[in-house]
Amino acid sequence: MEEKDEKAFSLFYERYSNTILCFVLSKVHNREIAKEIVQNFWVAFWENPRILRANKEGCVKVFLLQYLRFRIYDVYRIAVPETISVEEAEVLSNTTVYENIEKEELKEIVHDALKNSSLLTKNSFWMRVESIPAKEVADELGVTTQTVHNKFSQSLAIIRKYIKTHYPEIIKG
Repeated sequence: MEEKDEKAFSLFYERYSNTILCFVLSKVHNREIAKEIVQNFWVAFWENPRILRANKEGCVKVFLLQYLRFRIYDVYRIAVPETISVEEAEVLSNTTVYENIEKEELKEIVHDALKNSSLLTKNSFWMRVESIPAKEVADELGVTTQTVHNKFSQSLAIIRKYIKTHYPEIIKG
């Protein structure tokens, strides 16, 4: 794909286009915004296929979905509405309270999962979760960007294992 092979790109597109659109749509709940995010992804991917990395098994799905998750966060950061109606505020306040509780619970689970990890691993993970670019994280922590990527991947593996062991209902739900 790095050589702009249209056939390879088409095969990749056929394999992941539906997954990508469904994933983004499930997060933004707006078809137009989802289509825009997905279109921007495909353009970015065509221009620089290295935005995705394969795991040890050669699968890019984890990195693909993480990349899209960060792009969704970008959209929300940029498109925060300046004003909303009272009716919307009432609906949002109930939803936001529930989502904040859920987010806080998930954060606690992640903190527990990473409690025995090195400070470098924890800092790398939380800074990347905050959408701080890997280069900035590397500069701040005094490591290479590859180390940041490695620590983030290591963190995800630790968290997955922890959740599988201690919270299997999350995976089934």
